[in-house]
Amino acid sequence: MMKKRLLDLPEANDYDYERMKTLFPELEAMKEAEQNPAYHGEGNAETHTRLVCRAVTELPEWTGLGKEERGIIYLSALFHDIGKPVCTKLENGVFVSPKHTVTGSKIFRRMIYKKYASQYEVSFREREEIAWLIRYHGLPLHFWDRDRAEARLCRAAESVRLPLLYMLSKADILGRICEDTEDLLCNVECFREYGREINCYEGKPEFACDYTRFKYYNDDFGGGSSRIGRGIPLFDETEFTVFLMAGLPLAGKDTYIGENLKEIPVVSLDDIRQEWGVNPADGSGAVADEARKRARVFLRRKESFVWDATNTVLSTRQKLRRLFEDYGARVITVYVEAPYEELLRRNKKRDRSVPEAVIDRMLEKMDMVEPSEGYGVIYAVGV
Repeated sequence: MMKKRLLDLPEANDYDYERMKTLFPELEAMKEAEQNPAYHGEGNAETHTRLVCRAVTELPEWTGLGKEERGIIYLSALFHDIGKPVCTKLENGVFVSPKHTVTGSKIFRRMIYKKYASQYEVSFREREEIAWLIRYHGLPLHFWDRDRAEARLCRAAESVRLPLLYMLSKADILGRICEDTEDLLCNVECFREYGREINCYEGKPEFACDYTRFKYYNDDFGGGSSRIGRGIPLFDETEFTVFLMAGLPLAGKDTYIGENLKEIPVVSLDDIRQEWGVNPADGSGAVADEARKRARVFLRRKESFVWDATNTVLSTRQKLRRLFEDYGARVITVYVEAPYEELLRRNKKRDRSVPEAVIDRMLEKMDMVEPSEGYGVIYAVGV
């Protein structure tokens, strides 16, 4: 049976919330996500989402969008608060939903990658832009409230089209009842104008060189530097390259290495496990310590190598990057992905298989590699 294209669903269902809801039963849980009436007088998260979906189609900018853009922005509106049922809690008598944007982006990505892959066709780029729109949809409302506003907008522009983020955030405001509506709408307009002023609204931000881009995003412990101008060509102090692999087990990391990095030595956690007879499901603290010990041999020699492990959690990648960068390495992250069903097929053929429950737990916790991570990112999809 031919799969339907995910981005075609909104138009095929007349951009109707109720019809779309029948396709994605996960949305039913939105009814249970209560919201603070001071900011959401309209009611629960489902009522809000229904209003946001309507509002986004009524924006003046809607008429200028192509079919693909309409599909992306509508699906982003449909799932923008999908993290609230998980994150909402009562705190001091008030409903709050901390980190629901981060959680929501993970839930959407996991749904489309695992559950709906057999039903709907969607490219990696399309899926990820929707996921990042969910992640960043609150940015235009409060981007002035935090440090390094410019770096935050540029970082978002690496993953999403800011005009679509502008539309989603504006619809998010128009789909709620609150006393500060005008102030929030003003913030969103400022977001658009500031994005244009710093030349990242209509496209990805430009930098004088790759090293400038790296320092701009990753100085000050990854928060984005307020001291580095994007147009200033910094002297590249890196001396060698470390390729940091990332991806679920059996995604194709070894295949990528064999086809693209075969001349470079590899520090592989799987190889160490095999040497030591350690089951993939067992704890890997000692294995990771041994891998770091072997990596330091190459780091001291300023010799390029590959760090081969799953590295699906952001904090793990950050710790490794800082270690490698302290020795003068330029760290290129290579994210590898294969379809979920393909992972399971490969796993059945493997002598030392990974329990499916372990793969699913890793998928649930996975932090997608962001384009601004480290010196550079390569997305190898379908390996």
